[in-house]
Amino acid sequence: MFSGYLTVPETCASCDLAFEPLRADDAPAYFTVFIVGHVIVAGLLTLEKFEHPALWIQTAIWIPLAIVMMLSLLPLIKGAVMGAIYASHAGRQQNPAE
Repeated sequence: MFSGYLTVPETCASCDLAFEPLRADDAPAYFTVFIVGHVIVAGLLTLEKFEHPALWIQTAIWIPLAIVMMLSLLPLIKGAVMGAIYASHAGRQQNPAE
């Protein structure tokens, strides 16, 4: 499941669970940007309030940190969203005749 940032394999390598019904689409990217944005903005404003560093120092700190956080959190959030879809049975087709 964690082979790429946006692509998902067709099935699980160990249990052959089909990942096609568990479509996370853009939700992991939205959640990742939401979380990272809140952390970065809170840190930036706190540092600005107490230290007043130069703009280039702020840029040198927060942009690389944001990139690292996004790249590290995106696969984990993708797995969490797919797990939530699987747990809620949203990916399974319902048969109304039963």
